[in-house]
Amino acid sequence: MTDPPRIGYGRRMPTYSMTLRQKEVLDLINRIVQEQGYPPTLREIAGRLGLSGTRAVEKHLSALIRKGYLRKGPGARALEVVLQTAQAKVAESNRSGRSIPILGRVAAGQPILAEENLLGHLTVDPALARWKDAFLLKIKGESMKGAGILDGDLVLVKPQADADSGEIVVAMVEGDATVKRLIKKKGSLLLKPENADFEPIVITEKEASFRILGKVVSLIRPAL
Repeated sequence: MTDPPRIGYGRRMPTYSMTLRQKEVLDLINRIVQEQGYPPTLREIAGRLGLSGTRAVEKHLSALIRKGYLRKGPGARALEVVLQTAQAKVAESNRSGRSIPILGRVAAGQPILAEENLLGHLTVDPALARWKDAFLLKIKGESMKGAGILDGDLVLVKPQADADSGEIVVAMVEGDATVKRLIKKKGSLLLKPENADFEPIVITEKEASFRILGKVVSLIRPAL
């Protein structure tokens, strides 16, 4: 598995100053979205803030859109939070789950979570990642497309040194990590791709460079 370009994860976005009232409006919108699953109308924002009309709300929203914190689409509720305040990010993280490291590759001779392998982090449901040192690996290539694992997908990996035959694993072979289905045979192991265009990798008892890093337990497909 080769190292994919560092895009899309851990990217720093520009931030701009805002007034205390603008911050209050932004945090309120984010909180309502978390509570009810969709953004508030102007009247709902005004009501929550104790304002008699929507004119002041429109002014604050325009400033937040101009500064890049919000995006406005057609419709009364078409508000999207683009940038969150630090307070909202912490609150959302505490509500929504566990931050899991995303790796672009795993190289021999390095700790699995080496900084140079790290693309960023993704917050997932704690029930989905219950294991210490769980990590996400970004897939490069089409060798597992028959199992529904596509180029650019993220697989959640439970660290372990062995797996049952038929399970999909992340294994280290000749210095690089690969995602394949483990097939156990007498006297050897087979790392089987789920794509007829790729050959299986046969692991003999003499293969000293082989080790299982973990078992794939879940698949996450980033939104385009």
